[in-house]
Amino acid sequence: MSHENSEQPFAGAIAAPQPRPFFKKKRFLIPAGILVLGIALGSCSGGTKQASDVSPAAPSAAASSAASSAAPAPAAPAPVTAPPAAAPVVGVPFSVKMSNGNIARITILSAVRTASVSTTAFATPAKNGSYLLLDVLWETESGKTSSNPFYFSAKDTNGRKADLDLFADNQLPSGDVLPGDKARGFIAFDITPGASTVMISNTLMQESARIQIPG
Repeated sequence: MSHENSEQPFAGAIAAPQPRPFFKKKRFLIPAGILVLGIALGSCSGGTKQASDVSPAAPSAAASSAASSAAPAPAAPAPVTAPPAAAPVVGVPFSVKMSNGNIARITILSAVRTASVSTTAFATPAKNGSYLLLDVLWETESGKTSSNPFYFSAKDTNGRKADLDLFADNQLPSGDVLPGDKARGFIAFDITPGASTVMISNTLMQESARIQIPG
């Protein structure tokens, strides 16, 4: 009888136990779990702190932006306007634009009421009771101008046009007035008593200036 089978090792013998990996042992698992938990808590607390630090800044920026948009715009500077030119008056020279850049300098030296303006045979009584007699000085301010009684007209307070008397003594002459020269003479209007307006026209017979004559 053979004993070979008895010498072979038993197939179902229990294998020797293998040592457990170090990361599965309790002494490693517990500290590792605590470490992970601590990291997680630290991250949560850090995130919460950051959010609390940032959140107050947002309303401040929004409030600042709203305040800037609500601030009133600076008022625009008032436009600068030139003062109106003074109206011509008796005794004060004033400028009259004639044409082509020529400018006359005219002074009504006096304005009086008189019953007669001529001593010649052509003298006639005024239809409206008296004459308005103007003593006129004509000068050239710029360029070349010409004086002429027909450049003058007048109307009363009711807007009625006066008649120009062409037979007044020493009437304003007609002709060129060169720079430095002067022309002087009278202009007479048969006009109703009271305040009146005298207009001066340019060479195209367009009104260029006017002066108020007290009554």
